[in-house]
Amino acid sequence: MKGLIITLALLLTAPALVRAENTDNTPRAQFYFFTGPLVSNTQYYFNPAYAGVVFTGPPPANLNTTAVGGNNTGFGGELLPHSWAGVGLGIELGYAGPNWSFDGGGAVGTGSVNGSYHFLAKKQRKWLDPFATGGYSLYFGQRTTFDSGYNFGGGVNFWVLKHVALRSEIRYQGGINYFDGFSQFEHYVAFRFGMSFR
Repeated sequence: MKGLIITLALLLTAPALVRAENTDNTPRAQFYFFTGPLVSNTQYYFNPAYAGVVFTGPPPANLNTTAVGGNNTGFGGELLPHSWAGVGLGIELGYAGPNWSFDGGGAVGTGSVNGSYHFLAKKQRKWLDPFATGGYSLYFGQRTTFDSGYNFGGGVNFWVLKHVALRSEIRYQGGINYFDGFSQFEHYVAFRFGMSFR
C-alpha cells in the first residue's frame, strides 16, 4: 500500500516537473535599436569643379575626395535558444549616412542576417551580457541597386532592469561596392549606442 501511494505521488508530480524543465528551455528573444557616429569610413564623391567635364584620359587625383564622419542608425532582433549555450541568430535593418542630415544623399541601407555568441550566457552575472556577432549584409541605395557584403563586431548589454538594457557596440560593415554609384561608402566602422529589450 505504501509503495502504491509513493507511485501515485510520483505520477502526479511528474507533469509539473516536465513543465518546469520545458520552461527553462524556452527560446529568449531580444529586440534593440541603436544610433551613433561613423568613426571611420571612406566616402567617394564628385568634385563640383569638374561638373560637365568629359575626361579623355585618367581623371584628376582630386576627383575622389576622402572624408571621415557620418551616422549609423537602425534596429534589430535576436533569438537566443537556451539549448544553444549562448549562440544566437538575428536580423537587422540599418541606415548609414555621410552626414547627420538624413537627407539620403550618398546614404546606404543595410539588411543583415547574423550569428552571435553571448559569452556569459551560463554565468550568474546576468546583468552583464558581452557578445560578438557577424554575418551577411545586403546593401541597397537610392537607385535600388543591391550589393552583398559582410559585417562583424561586438559589444555589451547592461541589463539595468529585468527587461531593459543599455546597449553599446562597435560594428564593421564591409564589401560595399561604391563604384555601383549608389553609395559614398566602401566600408565603415561605427560606434552604436542604444537599448535592448527582452
